Amino acid sequence: MNTSTLLILTPFLTAAIGWLTNWIAIKMLFHPRDPLKLLFCQWQGLIPRRQKQLAEEASEIIEREILQQNKISNEIRKIDLKPYLDKVAHTIVWNRIGPQLKSIPLIGGFINESTLAKFEVIAASSIKEEAEPLVEKVASEFQSTINFKNIINDNIAAFDLERLENIVNQVAQREFKTIERLGAVLGFLFGCAQVILFILTGVIQF
Repeated sequence: MNTSTLLILTPFLTAAIGWLTNWIAIKMLFHPRDPLKLLFCQWQGLIPRRQKQLAEEASEIIEREILQQNKISNEIRKIDLKPYLDKVAHTIVWNRIGPQLKSIPLIGGFINESTLAKFEVIAASSIKEEAEPLVEKVASEFQSTINFKNIINDNIAAFDLERLENIVNQVAQREFKTIERLGAVLGFLFGCAQVILFILTGVIQF
């Protein structure tokens, strides 16, 4: 291979090396999945190696910054059940209690629509009185029993890495391609700089 050919090929070779280096770096985010022994060293992809640590840190951040239990409990307390309780009272009285009362001998004969309507009013009033304490109970139980940090931690730590890799590739495919191309461009420029340096310093002479 003569000098001219070598000078021409150098930028393209360094561009290929730059592209390949970035491509490998992207792949090594998830690969190898299992620890791989290379001589006296052990290597594993960044995400598989740090999955548990990422799960712990992500769960702590999410709980602290996004899913704060006290804020969710306060949102639960804001739920107004009263608009739905009239329908609940109507269903209970007319579809459940009413037919049972009418089936009772002697008493059933006194049960009519007017009686059931009065029962419905009483039932709706009683249920609405219990609505607020019930919501408060649910909010308190939620705050004391649900541990978001552990739930998020367990889910991230157990998340299937192949599925995660597919999701990341779908979302960041364009950015990954840009990184690979950037490696090729930088490699090409570096190769051009090498050629110019060789010529200026007289390392290669025509």
